[in-house]
Amino acid sequence: MRLKYAFAVLTTTTLLLASCGTESGSRTADEKVLDIEMPLKTTSIAPYETDVPVRAGALESLFKVSKEGEVKPWLAKDFKQVSPEKLELTVKDHVTFQNGEKLTGQKVKESIEQALKESDFVKSTLPIKDIQADGQKVTITTKEAYPELASELANPFVAIFDADAKTDINAKPVGTGPYQIKDYQRSQKITLKRNDDYWHGKPKLEGVTVTYQEDGNARVSHLQSGEVDLITDVPVNRVKQLEENDDTKVSRVSGYRTQMMIYNQDSNKMTHDVREALDKVIDRKGLAKDVSNGYAKPATGPFNDHLDFIADHKVKTQDIAGAKKLMEDAGYSAAHPLKIQLVTYEGRPELPKMAQVIQSDAKKAHIDIEIRSVDDIEGYLADRSQWDATMYSFGTIPRGDTGYFFNQALHEEGSINKGAYHNKAVTQMIDTLNHTVDKAQREALSNQIINQAAQDIPASYITYNDTVDGLNKDVTNFKATPEGIYLVDDKVDIQDAN
Repeated sequence: MRLKYAFAVLTTTTLLLASCGTESGSRTADEKVLDIEMPLKTTSIAPYETDVPVRAGALESLFKVSKEGEVKPWLAKDFKQVSPEKLELTVKDHVTFQNGEKLTGQKVKESIEQALKESDFVKSTLPIKDIQADGQKVTITTKEAYPELASELANPFVAIFDADAKTDINAKPVGTGPYQIKDYQRSQKITLKRNDDYWHGKPKLEGVTVTYQEDGNARVSHLQSGEVDLITDVPVNRVKQLEENDDTKVSRVSGYRTQMMIYNQDSNKMTHDVREALDKVIDRKGLAKDVSNGYAKPATGPFNDHLDFIADHKVKTQDIAGAKKLMEDAGYSAAHPLKIQLVTYEGRPELPKMAQVIQSDAKKAHIDIEIRSVDDIEGYLADRSQWDATMYSFGTIPRGDTGYFFNQALHEEGSINKGAYHNKAVTQMIDTLNHTVDKAQREALSNQIINQAAQDIPASYITYNDTVDGLNKDVTNFKATPEGIYLVDDKVDIQDAN
């Protein structure tokens, strides 16, 4: 299975957190420098180690995901999936790197090959057998059928860089983006300057700085005080405050992250009836409104249903009476309830709150939930002997293709199949999807997989989170994106900076 170890590697190499933030960079009155504060620190800004260079506008990928979830060429001019194992693309002819070198097919080949060599994560998500370059043409052959290759080449971890550049790639990767990395203080601050020769047009800003702060409330305070101009991951309980402040504003969009409760298939307590009862217990509309403060919408399945190709389903209404009957038919009662352990974690602050609401409602259906909050959620879930269900947050469709979630979470060998879900029919359908090139056929098959897996209730999908970013009122031409990756482009500006 090609994605077997992807999540573990990503977790250990990329999302390295530290406990303290740093003060934002400051600008003088005559500068147009956008100060950004985000929650995750990195010990390297090599593109195959983190998405930060793409978020900051320094690097770009061959493909880009639109707000509608469609993968479109970016540094690539056009592309064609000539067979399930072969993708042909043409690189745009007028693009240069920030050091003046022209972007060619050979440069793309060298960049991808170095990423494959240096990153186990990239290697696990891109089963590439061979890359050939001829002028601006690039032909990529995979080891097996891989029709979602174009989608994975939109991954910021496969952003294109000049592999021949005479700079330290961990501190100053050279890309094609509107802003060039000038200085990197490890785990503290990145300073970028304008790329005056940017191929897509002269960028509006003179520069960008990126600093780090884990504490969401601290990020909000820094935005309100004017220390920073843009913050990501605004806590839902602080959004209204930013909206009502004359000096700040909010950009939000329905995102591709799904909050869910995953059921442990190895637990003898978690029978189909119990899973169905718990699914009925969940008040999706209430949780979206009251826990997420309206900055989420009720989920109808694993993928945000605003995507055009996802079939419409109604939001399930809470049915305590139906859940109670299922549990009583299974032999449980108020005097003898089913006792299960539900795991959660503070990394997504809304999840423990959702767990408490579910705990209260489940008690009415003869299910006694013990909530355990853990620091290392991935490590804890690895031992399925110690839990029955877990709250989880999953970016289910980060690059516009359902294959990512299906292979990771529902395939028998999926690296994020936390509950050990296995259904041979579903696995076979996913394998078929992995060999299907035609877009319409992939979309139809994706909906069939959703419906087939739903009969087993491997998880309860609760809400789709909004992507919420906070801005200084003077920041213009910025819009939050569903996947939360594209922060800075050549159009973002600051009014009245002088």
